[in-house]
Amino acid sequence: MSTLRNAVPVLALAALAAAGCFLVSGQFVVNYTLPTPFTAAGAITLTGVSVDLNTVGEYSKHKGDLQRVDDVVLIGDFKNNTGSTASVETWLVPSGSTSLLATQLATNGVKLWGPLSIAAGATEHVDWNRSSTLFVGRQALIDEIKGDGKFSLYIVANGTFDITVTDGAVIAVISEAK
Repeated sequence: MSTLRNAVPVLALAALAAAGCFLVSGQFVVNYTLPTPFTAAGAITLTGVSVDLNTVGEYSKHKGDLQRVDDVVLIGDFKNNTGSTASVETWLVPSGSTSLLATQLATNGVKLWGPLSIAAGATEHVDWNRSSTLFVGRQALIDEIKGDGKFSLYIVANGTFDITVTDGAVIAVISEAK
């Protein structure tokens, strides 16, 4: 009787494998480290940072098998170098442009997360949990990860701003299927 119980599942798996329906899946983490320190300052002309996930081994190795993006965050230490409170946001530009005017960013970009309020001269640590609460444009980042993996990020704040980001990273948990 136990032989029959074992034989049925084995035969079912063999039939799936023979039909090409065998699915192997797993998760991997993509960790793209931003330049550190990265200083974003200005009011009219802005400076973005280029992100190319294809330079991350795990991403380029599994890109063809990418099934879905399970979680994504932007972490780091954000320091307000000005004398007034800053309301910090991060924007994504799919084209990868790194030198846009504020009006061009509003037209060509997507707000990714924020606002993060930082007191004058203070540093705010943004970890995985905090980043998750700030995300408003998660789908835009997922689309870029599933696309060509190339985009730019802009850190901006209200008025004239001067923000320094240290130990910044874009981290994504991705599921793959073969």
